[in-house]
Amino acid sequence: MSIDAERVRPAVLLNPLAGDPTDADSHIGGPMLWPIDDPWPHCDGAAHDQDSGAEPFVGALQLYRRDYPELPFPEGTDLLQVFLCTLHHVLPSGSYGPDVRLVWRDSTTVFELIEEEPEPSEQEELYVPTVNALEPIRFGEHEDKVSGGTKIGGWTAWSGPVEFACAECGTAQVQTLSLATHEPSGEDVEWEFGDAGNLNVFTCEKDVRHPIAVYVD
Repeated sequence: MSIDAERVRPAVLLNPLAGDPTDADSHIGGPMLWPIDDPWPHCDGAAHDQDSGAEPFVGALQLYRRDYPELPFPEGTDLLQVFLCTLHHVLPSGSYGPDVRLVWRDSTTVFELIEEEPEPSEQEELYVPTVNALEPIRFGEHEDKVSGGTKIGGWTAWSGPVEFACAECGTAQVQTLSLATHEPSGEDVEWEFGDAGNLNVFTCEKDVRHPIAVYVD
């Protein structure tokens, strides 16, 4: 493989557009497929401002394997759900942003849904997305021409050299998702990260269920 080819990574621009998705759809900001007998994820509040207590996460994004086979789904799962704690956190990288929780699920085992998704008693509105359907665009992303949009895979728009290793096993982590303040289409979803940048989620190449790393560029 040539050096130039090594600098191109497969990526999927999610390309959000205003819509009315259901819990059976891949989407940003829509209803989550969540079973009634599964506790809704909560942030324990340890990394919040001291005056804030534990708060429920907000469903931010869900992606089905049938729509996005590029994602590294663990065996026996077909749905990735991304949750944000929509309060300010000091991230391990030193930047500020929401806390992030990934849930890998087998959607075929969900029969009865939660009646109402919990809402936080307080939150930063800049971390809350509008409801959007997705019209994905698949492409090869060059290291020197990084898309600023919300995407799967691809490269990170670093401000400098940054690498992450899994906190559990030491394996290198790779960018799995990047949530963008601005979309190439101009159809922004009204969340904002950093200085109009991206919130990048890294997962362990060995096991995506190991602890993730989050970096805001």
